[in-house]
Amino acid sequence: LSKGYSSRFAGTGGVFAELGMNDLLSLRLGVEYSGQGGNRDGVQAMSSNQLISSIADMSAILPPALAPTFEQIRKDLPEIFYADVKNTTKFDYLMIPLSLQVGKDLGGSWKSWRVYAGAGPFVSFLLSAEQVSKGQSKLYTDATKSKTLWDNIPSEMQPFITGSAPQLEYALKSETEFGTTDIKDDLRTVNAGIQGDLGLSYQCHRNKLFLEVGGNYGLVRLQKDESNGSNHIGSATITLGYAYRLGK
Repeated sequence: LSKGYSSRFAGTGGVFAELGMNDLLSLRLGVEYSGQGGNRDGVQAMSSNQLISSIADMSAILPPALAPTFEQIRKDLPEIFYADVKNTTKFDYLMIPLSLQVGKDLGGSWKSWRVYAGAGPFVSFLLSAEQVSKGQSKLYTDATKSKTLWDNIPSEMQPFITGSAPQLEYALKSETEFGTTDIKDDLRTVNAGIQGDLGLSYQCHRNKLFLEVGGNYGLVRLQKDESNGSNHIGSATITLGYAYRLGK
């Protein structure tokens, strides 16, 4: 479920306060929005939890005599199925980074310029998470696309599904249109890790402009259940910003 992803572009931004300790060191605390996630195209594993849940809901409203048959159908479906689609996973985080900054003014005719670097821990909170799947595909039992989920249903049960649940037959047998799925409940809502940055700033009186490159990496596994994969998430960032100096 969690393999084959490449990085995606997303926005980031925030505010920070920085306390100078001396000419060399300062302590920075920030509050940031961070968009993260990845892209994956082609034949890929997908969770059938939603499909299985719909079958369970269907069996709950059936006459008692038919419910056991639908329960058996649910058991015959694999926990993971495969489809040929384009997937984009989008995560929105609120991050709180704390870092120790080390910097030095360039001096001379470059005295308004300063180079700096920083590193430290962060904690982040998941605001939203969704999987956007585009395309139509049959649902397969393996990555070779040799067998559909419909083929996985015992032949003696297929006429029963055709007669009593044609929509389910269509989902298991024909091409399915994929859309957006909310996956926040499958993920841990709190992450923590390490982050760092390297920057160049220009000071003009109390005003400062800066250009910064950085990155972060979460040390907490994303998924609550390892059956959905086992991933850590991080991002590389480029930031253009403005700061205003208070006090002297």
